[in-house]
Amino acid sequence: MILRKATLSDLDSIMKIEKASFIPQIQEEREVFKQRILRCPELFLVFEDQKSLNLSNGPVGYLCAETMQKLPKAPQDLQLGHLPALSGASAVPYIYISSFALLPEFRGGGNGRKMWNESMEYFKQEFSPSALLLLVNELWCGAKHIYSESGFETIRIFEDFFPCEDGSFSNGILMQNLLE
Repeated sequence: MILRKATLSDLDSIMKIEKASFIPQIQEEREVFKQRILRCPELFLVFEDQKSLNLSNGPVGYLCAETMQKLPKAPQDLQLGHLPALSGASAVPYIYISSFALLPEFRGGGNGRKMWNESMEYFKQEFSPSALLLLVNELWCGAKHIYSESGFETIRIFEDFFPCEDGSFSNGILMQNLLE
């Protein structure tokens, strides 16, 4: 897998990954991803598979992040469709990973874990944040396992944060990896 910064030309592939990875109720809109690439280009990463590159199929995964000056305290701080503040990534206390997805055919076999770990190393080396943050659905056991394995711990629960296909809601778990 190859890790690189996303460009606007990646939007079609990013939307394909988004639609294949999340239920409609929690999919981000194309314009939101466009604005995230424009506002935080150094923090929006895509993953390419060597075979896909040869076929010109584009990225097979992405990780979208932004800088934050303080810990999110309320669910509305992390709502679907929010746009990151326009800010540089130097001397930031937090990097918040807002979305991480991989096409289904590339899941398993350690691809997600490998992309996750490479992204975390990139953030640590390039930006030296005090901590990394993320919000995960309580129902996504595989994702929670990867995050916990890489040093993330639960710091807050946002009740009924994620809509489910059946009309119910599941909790959002705010996790943090302290790097100091």
